[in-house]
Amino acid sequence: MLTSAALLMAAAAPVANAASAPTVAPPEPLVSLVPPPAEPPAAPYWQVVIEQELIIRVPARRSPINNFAAGPMPQRSPRPTTIVWKEKKAPKCIPMRNIMGMQAVQRDSIDLITRQNQLLRAQLNRGCRALDFYAGFYMQGNKDGKLCEDRDQIHARTGAKCEIDKFRLLVPVPREED
Repeated sequence: MLTSAALLMAAAAPVANAASAPTVAPPEPLVSLVPPPAEPPAAPYWQVVIEQELIIRVPARRSPINNFAAGPMPQRSPRPTTIVWKEKKAPKCIPMRNIMGMQAVQRDSIDLITRQNQLLRAQLNRGCRALDFYAGFYMQGNKDGKLCEDRDQIHARTGAKCEIDKFRLLVPVPREED
């Protein structure tokens, strides 16, 4: 340090006469350079990459669209009460952990069954058929843990991938047949 400070001061000092000034020899280095070893040390560093991917499987329940083998369901009560489902506004995202099952009941949408016994209709984007999801579907988990419309894809076991356009909440409205 002192050597470099002396050199800086000598370089900054005004030169009165270049001919009369004595020539200063460069100082010897304080630290000598050591060449690197010929062989690197045996495995000093290891690189570990950890990746985590969460895939959630949603099973399908049988419905008139995907129940290929069965005939018509027998009637249990002598006077059946039909239930009409009315679609209402639903949230744009639903927690993935709340989805317990699904049914394919229309051509372009599937009904999701939640842990709270709610029925949500997921309208699939254009070109996707509900029949492709007859055996259920897979969802890939993400950071927020939600399945959102116009963002996430669902993957059918047949290989189809579809994005959900819109969620609608299905509310039962009982109606007596005359």
